[in-house]
Amino acid sequence: MNHLTAKHCVTGVLLSAAAIFALPVNAADKSIQLTSAIVSQKDAHITHYEGGDFHTYFYGDTPLTKGAITGVAVIKPNNEIHPAHQHPDEEYLMILEGSGTWTLNGKSQPAHTGDILFAAPNDVHGIYNNGDVPLKFVVVRYQTK
Repeated sequence: MNHLTAKHCVTGVLLSAAAIFALPVNAADKSIQLTSAIVSQKDAHITHYEGGDFHTYFYGDTPLTKGAITGVAVIKPNNEIHPAHQHPDEEYLMILEGSGTWTLNGKSQPAHTGDILFAAPNDVHGIYNNGDVPLKFVVVRYQTK
């Protein structure tokens, strides 16, 4: 792992927990200032949960955001990593593989490969894998400064 990659993945388990369990951004160390970099899949920090895994690629502050998190979640069939939740961050989720059910502000609808969810601050959102294969999606979450 090179120095830049180590810098971006250094916060490890706590940061993945912040991403997955919707802890307030200030619950994790925000002292890392992100710089331009490429992080290989093999260098992402993986946190394992009962319902799946979360691969943290970047966590930290950028010139315009605080507590930015990017990663990939993989949810096992008939599971979720956490129930629908809300937080003060903006968040995008894009399904790469599999299918499931989105929840957004109390309404549910099918989730398919290629779909993207945008959750505005404090909107209740989530995803459940009710399919028979793993559900894999990209997570981009941040707060503006």
